[in-house]
Amino acid sequence: MDKVFHIRTFNSPNGGYREVELDLPATDYELLDAMEQLRQEDGKRPYLEFHATEEYDYLNKRIQETDLFRLNALAKRLAELDTQGMAAFEGLVCMDIQKGGETIPIGSLIDYAHSGNCCHVVEDAVTDEELGRFLVENGFIPEAEDLSDKARKLLDYTQIGKTYREAEGGTFTGFGYVERHSELRQVYKTLDFTPKKPAYTILLEVSKGFFNDPGYDSGKTAQLKLPASPEVLETTLEAVGAWDWREAGWSCLDCRAPSLSEIISDAEVGIDFLNDLAQRLADMEPKALSTYKALLEATDCKDLQSAEALMDSLDNYIFSPQYSSPAEVAKGELSAVLRDEDAATLIPHLNLYQYGQALIERCGGTLTAYGLIEREDHQPIQAIENMPSQGGMEML
Repeated sequence: MDKVFHIRTFNSPNGGYREVELDLPATDYELLDAMEQLRQEDGKRPYLEFHATEEYDYLNKRIQETDLFRLNALAKRLAELDTQGMAAFEGLVCMDIQKGGETIPIGSLIDYAHSGNCCHVVEDAVTDEELGRFLVENGFIPEAEDLSDKARKLLDYTQIGKTYREAEGGTFTGFGYVERHSELRQVYKTLDFTPKKPAYTILLEVSKGFFNDPGYDSGKTAQLKLPASPEVLETTLEAVGAWDWREAGWSCLDCRAPSLSEIISDAEVGIDFLNDLAQRLADMEPKALSTYKALLEATDCKDLQSAEALMDSLDNYIFSPQYSSPAEVAKGELSAVLRDEDAATLIPHLNLYQYGQALIERCGGTLTAYGLIEREDHQPIQAIENMPSQGGMEML
């Protein structure tokens, strides 16, 4: 799905600083993961900055303050629009702006994005002259129907287009002329923006054509939610016209550990391996999952066999999600070894960043987007390719 917005959202809970960058529309797990990285507190909204792609750059200064989930709902709908839908949406935005408002509520924008069928679009008519010619040539101006070609050349098409546009309240967009002919759909009020955990841990788009032969590809796709039963796996094969999973390929649309999505799409593993991995992800408690995601980042994991092996090593690590910067690590250490009043007196006189960095190096830890992770033996966390192996990976 094409991206519509690039966002930067940040939060400052308990004096710390946490920032996440994300492209929208994002998947359900990507949104939940962003909230986890922000350590979002109930009832508080993180600060949000966004920049629209070129097709929708006219929105950059038009959207009233909103939250990540509503902006993602808008982005998801916009990414689904065809050229006519994009024209209708831009036209409705322009009509709103012409009323004198500098910004537009997110609810109105979501309704506009779902109201393409409420508009007429004349593609490629981007001037009054082009609109006038279209109207005359297609019988929308009864007075011009019986005119000869010679007489039509004398018509003021610009004035005809301008008069019609102003009478109908239409507008020009980068895709053509747009006018509204019926009431807008009221979609915003029916949507639930509460973040929800999906009913899968891995979501695949499955297709036939694993052998890269266009003549062999059935052209059919099906979504598969893992973990899945043997019956569901068989039904998915039938849906894409494949006899065996060796005939099928897939891409990962979403994953409970988002950093695995690209790895899953590129991996040459069997469906049974992937189904087992999905089940293990499903069985993880929230704290274990956070530790696992931090470990994937700290080790720069790039393959599924290594990702699976890391699942067996979680008990060998200490995870501290409350830390997102060296300064927070330093404050945490001082609070642990000093009385509160002594720590409060000392902190203003220390270089907390350098002190925190030294503490992290001493314990061999790594700061990740999810928090500080360190090995129990305080040895440095190594990248996957540098970890020792004896007939396989050895997790210390």
